[in-house]
Amino acid sequence: MNDVAIIGGGASGLFCAIYVKHLLNKENIHDVNITIYERLEKTGKKLLATGNGKCNFSNKHVSKEKYNNPDFVEPLLKKFNYKHLKEFLEELGLYTISDSEGRAYPQSETANSVLDILRTKIKIEGITESCNTDIKKITYMNGKYILETNRNQKHTADYLVMATGGKACPIHGSNGSGYVLLKPFKHKIIDPKPGLVSIKTDANQVKSLAGIRVKANVLVFDKKQKKTVWEEKGEVLFKPDGLSGIVMMQASTFMQRKNGSYKILLDLCPTFTEEQLILDLTKRYEMFKGFEVSQILTGIFNKMLNLAILKKAKIDLSTHVDKLTKKDILKIAKAIKEFEFDYNGTFDFDKAQVTIGGVDVQEVNRLTLESKKSDNLYIIGELLDIDGECGGFNIHWAFTSAVACAANIAEKIKSFSND
Repeated sequence: MNDVAIIGGGASGLFCAIYVKHLLNKENIHDVNITIYERLEKTGKKLLATGNGKCNFSNKHVSKEKYNNPDFVEPLLKKFNYKHLKEFLEELGLYTISDSEGRAYPQSETANSVLDILRTKIKIEGITESCNTDIKKITYMNGKYILETNRNQKHTADYLVMATGGKACPIHGSNGSGYVLLKPFKHKIIDPKPGLVSIKTDANQVKSLAGIRVKANVLVFDKKQKKTVWEEKGEVLFKPDGLSGIVMMQASTFMQRKNGSYKILLDLCPTFTEEQLILDLTKRYEMFKGFEVSQILTGIFNKMLNLAILKKAKIDLSTHVDKLTKKDILKIAKAIKEFEFDYNGTFDFDKAQVTIGGVDVQEVNRLTLESKKSDNLYIIGELLDIDGECGGFNIHWAFTSAVACAANIAEKIKSFSND
């Protein structure tokens, strides 16, 4: 009997277990025990939180360019792409849809549908879910892995899959334990940092804007290089002490990885050039003469944002529109095109969607994800130094890495069965 132990009952762990059985069933091989060890009371808790509870599980535009180590992920993405994943999930019974951005969801638009399908398949295949089981130590002896639990129990396995996740969102299971468990195997760990997370800034700059959303072109300005080093359009959400929204999360990952000194510039009118904006503000000057200066931006932005822009431009709010000078008009236009914020780092792992960093990809086989340090040890999902953009790319990697690992385990079991 072959024993496969999977530590971590998240997306990659569940999918790996299912796919091993899927491949072995095709070969009519059934002498395998698969156990998923999950430290929480239920498997799949993080999956339930993805895509604002709708579970954005993949994207039609999955490609190597969406990830931090593109050359490493490329061959695996070719073997298990968006179409493959969609077809496999539908074979399990899940109805799927996609939106105009290519993001894929369950038709129900509830994450429970994805998790329920996976857990139902787990039960059908007789795969064991050992919840409330925290693996505290792993040793390798005589060709077997020995797993010691929080209950002082010991379990052995012929194949060990590390699917613990990184450190992002520990309340849903990923608490960094995978890095600790891998220490005896001397894997290099790229320093983990929060990724796809909101950005911190001076609370005095944003507290009056909390809850307001704007469409903007976001620019990351490197203070040392004195130039813009990243930009992308999207919706920005002002928080009491920071900036959020998908585009800001994308920006956070870039800045976390580069470790530079930055400031954030929001172009609040990306469809206008600065010259066009100056012309419009000049017309408004004529239109709103006699009114309080705050009225000059009426109809463009939220009232509180109008006031914040004027403050950024250092306009006296107690004055009237007709007192504005040409220089003041230029300053207002500049404040709109370069609405500036300090970058004070990001929020911590408890607010992050993914982990930047993890096990160095050079220390696993790029086609099977088997460790180069220890035979029959596999490292998959977010535990590796692989992270993707927002839009379903990270869960797709969880599934794709699970498939690569499962295929190799199934092939090995098949080879032994034929001997």
